[in-house]
Amino acid sequence: MNRKYMDLDLKKTTSHLARLLYKGSFLRGNPVIMERTCGNKNCRCILLGKKHKSLYISKNKDGKRKMIYVPKRLEDEVSAKLEAYQKIKKLAEKISEINYRKLDIEKKSKNV
Repeated sequence: MNRKYMDLDLKKTTSHLARLLYKGSFLRGNPVIMERTCGNKNCRCILLGKKHKSLYISKNKDGKRKMIYVPKRLEDEVSAKLEAYQKIKKLAEKISEINYRKLDIEKKSKNV
């Protein structure tokens, strides 16, 4: 695609999308925080009712939901990768909308 003839909004959006895709640092899924008790009768989750929180990734594959546990040490990295995927989805949607608007404009000008 010749970027020279793109409008500015489309050019900026595709550039941003290309940078995110080039990094390859994204994960498809949704973050889910689960709260649970551990079973230790002397733990704060039982004594004080403050449950343990864990991060999971909720992912659909072949129509089935899969929950993937994320260890504490990886939570920040995984959260950033999940956010990157959401940005990619939004940018792709924005590019699609720009192209729909462009088609509509071209369609109207050809009918005149």
